[in-house]
Amino acid sequence: MVIDKNIRVVVDSNVWISGLIFGGQPEKIIKLFTEGHILLIVSAELLSELRRKIIEKFPLFAPNLDLLEASILNDAIVVKLGSRTINISRDPDDNKVIETAVIGNCNYIISGDNDLLIIGSYKNIRIVNPTDFLNIIDPS
Repeated sequence: MVIDKNIRVVVDSNVWISGLIFGGQPEKIIKLFTEGHILLIVSAELLSELRRKIIEKFPLFAPNLDLLEASILNDAIVVKLGSRTINISRDPDDNKVIETAVIGNCNYIISGDNDLLIIGSYKNIRIVNPTDFLNIIDPS
């Protein structure tokens, strides 16, 4: 696998949750980040959403989240939201994902959310699901 460590990505909370709980392609995305192959861009709002969803829906996985969150805070770039107003998604909650990507000069948003995926791209940021992202970075 040829990895470009300059690939800047926002990983949506649904991908983190799927990777932590179910594995599969989302888990491969998490490993790419934890092994330093991609550069993660995150905001406090996205981390808060991730924590809230894990605690509400999958409380037994909260200890795994603590380790992941520590890694994110140590190795990711945290951007501050509020400097842009983005109203592109049909789900207003998803606009913070796009705003994080825009402020962080991202190449990709990785999500399983159809409200984001239907957009396809925004300001040269491709919005893709985990399988498509993995195929893009390693087409073999």
